[in-house]
Amino acid sequence: MFITVKFGEDHQILLNPNCKLVNLIESLKEQCQCGPDVSIDLLDESGNLINLSDLEGSQDIATNHLHERQCYVLVKVIRGEGSEPARYESLLENLWKRSPELAERLQKLSNPNMKDKWRNPVHKKIRAPKEAAFTSSTRSRLSSQQKSRLS
Repeated sequence: MFITVKFGEDHQILLNPNCKLVNLIESLKEQCQCGPDVSIDLLDESGNLINLSDLEGSQDIATNHLHERQCYVLVKVIRGEGSEPARYESLLENLWKRSPELAERLQKLSNPNMKDKWRNPVHKKIRAPKEAAFTSSTRSRLSSQQKSRLS
């Protein structure tokens, strides 16, 4: 059983996930030259994050989280400060050209409160509050009231 992980310009590696997660993550970081301090994750073909960054150091078997013969995109996890959510950056170059759907999904995961600008280009019009329409009789009544106050 193997999985394929895509990264870089057009690189891909085969990994055997029949091992502990801690070993798989370490091997993945080494082979993809990410560095030991970088948090990584995998995005499957459906646009779902595996959440490896939450499982780093886990002694759990990787096959419990990864599906055989599945293809994954390597993702860098950028932790938010304080209450800010984490952001995700594809480590597969030109993801927008290769798979626009996955790139869009990754963008949504990075900005969960952001609306789909490109999918729903409906612009809501902001209406100014309606002012009461004054008829000529109302205007004359108002002006006579203002004159009486001034006197």
